[in-house]
Amino acid sequence: MGKDKLKSKNIMTRDDLVAYLETVLSGLKQGTLILDNEDRPLILRPSDSIEAELEIKQKSDKEKLELKLSWVPNKMQPLTPVATQLEAPILSSPPLGDEAKKK
Repeated sequence: MGKDKLKSKNIMTRDDLVAYLETVLSGLKQGTLILDNEDRPLILRPSDSIEAELEIKQKSDKEKLELKLSWVPNKMQPLTPVATQLEAPILSSPPLGDEAKKK
């Protein structure tokens, strides 16, 4: 398995973020996350054991929450073409919020 990476940084509304995170949660529940990359989709298969790191920072002018999830891919789940995994949620880059569109 090669090394693929998708990194995204966006400004969005709270409602847009909630919808995006709900899609992530749905994929975690189903056991397959499909991340839409411009080159090709990345398919992640979370195992039942997931390491979660949470960091929360609060300053007078800014608040921050970082969540990092990592796991060893579920080897029991067979690799199947993306076209046959239509039930799995597909994550695209989150939509830009109004603040980002102005910049």
